[in-house]
Amino acid sequence: MDALTANRAIAPLELGKISAVIPLAGGSADVFRLDLDTDIALVLKVYQDDETKIVGSDSYATARAHAIGLPVTRYLLVDYSRTRLPFRYVITNFLPGQAAGSLRNHRDIASLYKQMGNLLRSVHTIGMPAYGRFDADGIADPVSTNAVFVRNRLDSALSRFMDYGADPELASRLRDIAESDFDAVVPHSRGAVLAHDDLHPNNVLVTETDGLLHLSGLIDFGNAHAADAISDLAKCLFCSEHDAPGSAPYILEGYGPMDHPTPSRALALYTLLHRLTMWSWLRRVGVLPTPDAPIDIMDDLKRTARAG
Repeated sequence: MDALTANRAIAPLELGKISAVIPLAGGSADVFRLDLDTDIALVLKVYQDDETKIVGSDSYATARAHAIGLPVTRYLLVDYSRTRLPFRYVITNFLPGQAAGSLRNHRDIASLYKQMGNLLRSVHTIGMPAYGRFDADGIADPVSTNAVFVRNRLDSALSRFMDYGADPELASRLRDIAESDFDAVVPHSRGAVLAHDDLHPNNVLVTETDGLLHLSGLIDFGNAHAADAISDLAKCLFCSEHDAPGSAPYILEGYGPMDHPTPSRALALYTLLHRLTMWSWLRRVGVLPTPDAPIDIMDDLKRTARAG
């Protein structure tokens, strides 16, 4: 992308002219940092047609997080018209730093993991009126209780688990385990909160000053929805331990006390749900070409089934 094209994209914002266009790593989408002559930096990201719903839910969630001062991406312009550029795109603010996942051997990384836990605690102060997924305007198809919400998710996760070829006996055993703790865990939700649902070191940006790490941004709210706080904490621990083994105790320390009468049982039940969901997603996108393809998630599910 050249500066002339980028200037057309940001013209409605009236923030200045482009002085540099710098390609950024952004997965499958084209992403560019735009440096302006007014010392402002922006990000332009190109979206395919089937990704626009994600942008809507992401922008709603990040607006709620930004409202309480959290360091998140803010959507400054969303243009699906193809009138200024021949593709759909969004313009956001630029968050400084690098992904924490690249710093796992840094001497101050434990402090950063504690900051992650504290950040997640702050996210969970954002209350929601119901449970459910987001669209651009709020909660789509809201569910009034955590019990109904989790029941629907559990039934769906187990159904997909078998649809993608998992052992029916294993699925039955895991359902029995989930059911044995369901009433002791799920109804005790303190209410729906903003759940990031993908907080891990590779979605946290970090800057460094005098050898100390400082959390500078939380990105990728594409999975965000309204859910129970402990469920979201369990997802954070599950994903973070996969990316950065040993990070969970520090994240828990930073998060602080869990508001649940049986926190360990709650984390175990919700982690089981997240593992089921993740395994099926990996099958759907082709990361696991066959049901018996080796992966630690399935090993963990089998250990859970054996241990009860």
